[in-house]
Amino acid sequence: MKDYKFHKYWYLGFLGFAGIYYIPYIIDFFQGNNSPWVLTNLLWFLWFSYFIPEYTTKKER
Repeated sequence: MKDYKFHKYWYLGFLGFAGIYYIPYIIDFFQGNNSPWVLTNLLWFLWFSYFIPEYTTKKER
């Protein structure tokens, strides 16, 4: 873990929790009860990527 560091804006990863609110709607789509547009709510989960540390080289440290 020595060569890894968090994103500068790591706290934006908390926005990914907004996607949890939309899970029932997404499940309804797969059960055939909702529009395909509801799948755009999956994009909220992309914010979780800010929690993943990045590998840094010695030059960047």
